[in-house]
Amino acid sequence: MKNPFRYGEVVTGEDFADRETELAELTRDLKAGRTIFLISPRRYGKTSLIMNALDKLQKEGFYTAYIDLFKVSSFKSLLELYTEVVSQAAETKIERFNRLVREFFPNIRPKVVIRSDGSPSIELDYEVKEKSAGKLFDEVYEAPQRIAKKRNKSFIVVFDEFQEIANFNGDAIEKGMRACFQHHDLVSYLFAGSRRHIISDMVTNKRRAFYNMGKVMPLSKIPVEEFKSFLVDKFSRTGFSVEAGVLDEILDVTENYPYNVQFLCHELWNNCLDKREITLDDITPTMNGILDGQSAVYVTIWNTLPRHQKRMVIAIAASGGEKIFSHDFVRDNDLGAVSSVQTSINLLMKKEIIEKESDIYYITDVFLKKWIKKEMM
Repeated sequence: MKNPFRYGEVVTGEDFADRETELAELTRDLKAGRTIFLISPRRYGKTSLIMNALDKLQKEGFYTAYIDLFKVSSFKSLLELYTEVVSQAAETKIERFNRLVREFFPNIRPKVVIRSDGSPSIELDYEVKEKSAGKLFDEVYEAPQRIAKKRNKSFIVVFDEFQEIANFNGDAIEKGMRACFQHHDLVSYLFAGSRRHIISDMVTNKRRAFYNMGKVMPLSKIPVEEFKSFLVDKFSRTGFSVEAGVLDEILDVTENYPYNVQFLCHELWNNCLDKREITLDDITPTMNGILDGQSAVYVTIWNTLPRHQKRMVIAIAASGGEKIFSHDFVRDNDLGAVSSVQTSINLLMKKEIIEKESDIYYITDVFLKKWIKKEMM
């Protein structure tokens, strides 16, 4: 029997955890031509939400293009990936794909390469220089609108992990995108990111190109009762009973992070397969097993941190992340000067070990926080 709980991968269909409200809002706004900035911490299921929305929109007759900026390492790779996903959205047959590329991307001289699985990809036959990239990007930015207009079929374009654009002269790219995108009436754009303070700044900072460009949609945790219904359904469909209070305890120890909830339920299902019953007594040993299994990863992370950053993380794990620059917090946790706290916080945020929400700092990985409490405190 297959374990019904999946984590660490994009899920669709019945494996997708019931974000019906967010899915309806996202698809409705994209169909209406709105520009959306989707902000979500890691492990909230952002990419799964996006993929379910794109699947729904594609079935309703839209072209859909998804660009994962984690895959981008240079101006050239950004041009290649953007050209490739837009072309693949509009055409799948190889001979027509070639013709579409030549028609809509004449100046960047892309070369179509066939992968081992038979799917087409794009390569550029010269190096793209940052100073001369503007005109080339303009051609690529305009392609979805031109294709949509010629074929009378609207486009949805998604940029996931959009904060990564900062690695490639982000200000210039944002300005170039806005200059083109603001004139597109047949293309909806979704910019998604897991670094909420960076994405928020893009939209709310008057000096940024995307200021007030679209709707900000923060992704919250799944409502407790909805998530409990999803979990009990998964257990019951595979013949498991769940003791009273178990689901509340699962959501409590994982702080209702969708990734961590699914991870814990996956392990509980495996550990209790013989008896087909989940009890409160099963949760602690299963959690300890997860922490032991992740220990090598967490030790590696821990060993890369300088001493002050370690003390900072321990302080947040022990005391919470409120008023961390206050005299009492700094003194009680032996953190030295406030300037040292600020430096460590900035570096830990850059490493994505901690994040900030409403002036409260928190460790992004719930299980890492529990490992720190178990092993380092």
